[in-house]
Amino acid sequence: MRTILFAAMLGTAVAHISGCGRAPDTDSVTGTPSNPIDGSRYLLSDEPDDAIGVIEARESAVDGAPITVVGRIGGTTTPWVNGRAAFTLLDASMVLVAEGTDAGEGQICTGDCCAAERAHATMLVKILDENGRVLAADSRQLLGLAENDMVVVCGKATKDKSGNVALIADAVFIRQ
Repeated sequence: MRTILFAAMLGTAVAHISGCGRAPDTDSVTGTPSNPIDGSRYLLSDEPDDAIGVIEARESAVDGAPITVVGRIGGTTTPWVNGRAAFTLLDASMVLVAEGTDAGEGQICTGDCCAAERAHATMLVKILDENGRVLAADSRQLLGLAENDMVVVCGKATKDKSGNVALIADAVFIRQ
């Protein structure tokens, strides 16, 4: 009887130590929280009136100042930060075309030859948690976004000494 009791206790201890006694806080496949964040608190039901394009926003942004920007999700071959509430916004006047395609007026290719033009017409949008870190929730699931969606984003600009501009989003409106 002691041997059986000892074996049962040893098995329980090994299972507990190896982590079998508690489910992880994140999905091991996607790296997203197993308790999803309610994205509806970041969505606007009415479109703000004062939105400016990404190109204009990059030129006029003041670090820490409120700003409302309109653009299309895109500007890179992959505009998403997987598992995080961050995405790339492309100026609404521009269209992304495949590398090797001759880019016409209002078009930017995905190749290295267009990198500077893409940087001038795109900005990173991030939604932060209460600790100032990008939310651990994929933008596509959190907000119901898809590539090429036209969105209006309200938030604050962040601008570094090199002129890189990002948008810390408070709210997003998705144009239908």
